Amino acid sequence: MSTPAGSTQAPSPTAPPASPAPQQAPAPGPAPAPANGGNAQAAGSGEAQAGAAPQGGATQPAPDAFNVGAGASASEATTRTGQGSLRAGLLREAWTHIGGDHIQGDKIVIHAAGERGVILRALAAGVVEAARHAFQPPPRWEEIQADAWQRRSIVLRGPRGAGKTAAAVRLLLAAGVKAWYLLDSVAELTRLTELRQLGSGAGLVLDCPRDLSELRGSHLAGLEDLLERAEARLVLIAGPDAELDPTVGEYLRRVARPEALDTVLAAHLAHRLGEDEAERALALDGVAGLVADLLDDGASCRDAARLAEVLAHEYGAGALDPTRIRTRMDQTGGESPEEWFEGLGDTVLRTQAIALAVLSGLPQEDVALAASSLLDRFRSERGVLAASVEQGPVPLRRDPFARSRRLLAETLRARTVTVVTHGTYGRLPCTVAEYRDPGYPPRLIRHVWSDYHIQHELIDWLAELVDSPSQQVRSFAGTALGLIAAESFDHIATQVFPGWIRHEDRGPLRREAIAYALRVCARDPVLRPGVHALVDGWYLSGTWQFQAAAARAYGLCLGGADLDTALHALTRLGTVDHIKVAVAIGDACADLVEEDVAGNAPVVLRAVAEMVHEPSSRACGHLVFLILADALLAEEPDTAGTPPRNRPTLLQLAARSAPGSEPRRLLSYLWSEVVRGELFADQAAGVLEGWAARAETDPLLLDDLVRVLVEDVAVPSARAGLLLQRYTSRWTERDRFRPLPRSAAVLSSALRSAATAAAPAQPGGVR
Repeated sequence: MSTPAGSTQAPSPTAPPASPAPQQAPAPGPAPAPANGGNAQAAGSGEAQAGAAPQGGATQPAPDAFNVGAGASASEATTRTGQGSLRAGLLREAWTHIGGDHIQGDKIVIHAAGERGVILRALAAGVVEAARHAFQPPPRWEEIQADAWQRRSIVLRGPRGAGKTAAAVRLLLAAGVKAWYLLDSVAELTRLTELRQLGSGAGLVLDCPRDLSELRGSHLAGLEDLLERAEARLVLIAGPDAELDPTVGEYLRRVARPEALDTVLAAHLAHRLGEDEAERALALDGVAGLVADLLDDGASCRDAARLAEVLAHEYGAGALDPTRIRTRMDQTGGESPEEWFEGLGDTVLRTQAIALAVLSGLPQEDVALAASSLLDRFRSERGVLAASVEQGPVPLRRDPFARSRRLLAETLRARTVTVVTHGTYGRLPCTVAEYRDPGYPPRLIRHVWSDYHIQHELIDWLAELVDSPSQQVRSFAGTALGLIAAESFDHIATQVFPGWIRHEDRGPLRREAIAYALRVCARDPVLRPGVHALVDGWYLSGTWQFQAAAARAYGLCLGGADLDTALHALTRLGTVDHIKVAVAIGDACADLVEEDVAGNAPVVLRAVAEMVHEPSSRACGHLVFLILADALLAEEPDTAGTPPRNRPTLLQLAARSAPGSEPRRLLSYLWSEVVRGELFADQAAGVLEGWAARAETDPLLLDDLVRVLVEDVAVPSARAGLLLQRYTSRWTERDRFRPLPRSAAVLSSALRSAATAAAPAQPGGVR
């Protein structure tokens, strides 16, 4: 451990008594709480052993190699830049694709005072572009447009298949809307109190919510001022059978079905192929009859758009085969996903279907590798199926050219789409694989778990995915485990979780995946008490592995509903002197901040400050703060239209807060404590250097960095200012792999000026 010269050691926890000999590891599952309410630290198999705890609450430290202090674990925990923010985004994506939340796109949380935030999801860009370029006006469209925006809200009603969603987007386009967002329910709509986060020119769409009958005209009237201030518009879509309150009548506009769907088809095909190629495709032999059959009186505008997509794909491949087009248009063939899966027969296809269900929406390479890994679990030495699968055989080797990816996607009712995804190295383009019907993944996952004797193979396979180096794969696999746990909670909680929690090599990854799974279970009101009881048992177990698992669960699945209780538990866990528990607490605090930065960050920082203030948890508090400073990044678009920039969330929070405000005071205290302490000097220097590296080419961020470090850290503490100068001097050393001359020069100058201004007057007056 290196410590800057001239620093003095910060107060440290009282030295504990020697640890007793390790005890026998407890049976799978959390140990019962001690009668005295303390944490009887039991020896756990796996990553480390820990001694028994004294009575009175806090556990006794583990052996020196695992104490909370500087070392490889602390350095690793503070060099995962942006992982907390990435994790939060990927968990939302996982639930979008395989958890039943079928609207894709980035999510925005609008904070509602006194309540949990209202979630808005960005409408898919493809839907907007199709409405922009391929929309065909229904009857009386000019009249609808003329009357539409007498107010800032519209209720659009029409029969099934009338293209109401496209009409809603088209109306918003005509009103000059620049961004489109979806709400889930009337209940969330009525909770909106602020829309500034969306910027000006936002369009809100509420598409056939289940509680539409609760909408009243007074609700919409009350939103007028809010929408006016934000320059926003709102469209609610109602189906023909929806019950609407009479007071909504003044906002109601009716849309009719187009007189013919062939014009809708032609417009969508021209959007995809261009007008000339679209005319050639429609003129090919057999196409007219095919269109007449598929777009009959019972078809919808969505069917016409879907047929255009299929025709464009087949035409681009060089031929139009009516049989293939009919097969592709028949997404379900009248079958449920479960019946379709039963009919696949081929185990190779079934494993592909399962892998796609678990990883739907991830890069196609990840899906293919996962499918091959699952198939391997059903092979025997003679190439036949394992006993847990009824049909076979499974070949020892598979012809890699038997099916192209295109044919495989058609067989699996899937598709591949080129998108920009947010991964470890930022936003990058890739080709993802996903089911066409978003209802398939959750139903197939539950079906294969409940109806086949392959539970052992599935859990073993999910464990392999959870151990993946890809945060994307881990997030989706953990969410899939949550769907299974929701079906068989007691079995998973008692037979799977304990072994994962105490896994010797992959314990941290598996404990995090368990928190992902419990996040799914906690959504079910019936399971929520069981989740609380399970996590509380881990918290009181006295075994560090289970306490680390409890910390991750408090951050990912329980803290959102009860932030104060979760933070109280995490603060108490800060007295457990084990580095893995401390890292888990840091990650949990990052999860809580990411859920609602404006609302949660001050509360979380206050809890971390309490940890730092107490000698028994000071070291843990220092590490937790450094994890927060490193793991959280806020994406901020550039005003000039260049790619988004990632800025440290805590630095952005401080820069946007007034001097003397609670966030600034808390960050000042925590940075000063960490910089002046000895335990994590190298880690603090590394995190600050990471902030400076982002500011090196971002003048505005550099201004924020200088203001926060000088005004809030260096000015109140001369010693902290001297140590910061020492850090900055290293950024221009000759052997530096990443020199930071701009940041070093600007920050050093500001620190020297602050030190000179604060220096006491010299004896002798004029000098």
